[in-house]
Amino acid sequence: MPFYFDESIHTRGGFILGAYVFGPDPTTEINSALTAVGLDPDRDEFKSSTKMTEHPEQQLLRRELHNLLQMTYKYGVVVLPHQQRASLGREALVALAKICQVNSLTRRREFAYFDRGIFSSRRSALEMAEFVGVAQHCEVHAEQDSRQIKGLQLADLIAHTCATMLLDGLGLVSKLVKAGPDSGYDPDLDIALGFELWAKVRRRFFNGGLPDNVQSNEDMVVEVTPYGLHLAESCPPNLREAVLGRFGRQYLGCIH
Repeated sequence: MPFYFDESIHTRGGFILGAYVFGPDPTTEINSALTAVGLDPDRDEFKSSTKMTEHPEQQLLRRELHNLLQMTYKYGVVVLPHQQRASLGREALVALAKICQVNSLTRRREFAYFDRGIFSSRRSALEMAEFVGVAQHCEVHAEQDSRQIKGLQLADLIAHTCATMLLDGLGLVSKLVKAGPDSGYDPDLDIALGFELWAKVRRRFFNGGLPDNVQSNEDMVVEVTPYGLHLAESCPPNLREAVLGRFGRQYLGCIH
């Protein structure tokens, strides 16, 4: 199954967050979702940067993609300081090598697709993949068009979602949203955006699995580091603390 990678850059938070989505090729499902909301799969795509209040069809599409992601996909997160944009490609490949090794995804060579702008060129991506050792695990395809490689649209959504969660963890987002239907809460209850997003993704990160001695709901915590989280060594202490607090471990128990 392929990996898909995209990034979300946040100057005010001082970070770049990249996200891997790993799972089956979603082309058919995304084309159907695009068509269902009135968009053309050959011309249109999901873009997290779209102003959603002005494009209700993108809001509907986002909901459909989140539903799709809950099926069989796993996520990995890469974080580095925003000033080090030129290092994103290398950190992403180091993270990919780690994800493959720690999660035993080394039995066959997987495909890994990267959105445009992650690397300076396709050639540099291939050279770097050889240098960091990930080429033995993955066939790297850089500078891909997200309208053609549909899984990149899922990576875009997860990168944006996780970046918003990190902004919340840094105290830079304080937005409240309605719980809505099928949330397990009163639909009109105001909840923090960061909590709502966390509830959608918390179960899907690569992780080390639940401990053997789970006795209660409170014990249902999994380690995401190093299975699905990579921090650049250059991350300052405040960013590192926020990232580990948000993604380092995930609670999988009941939240209702």
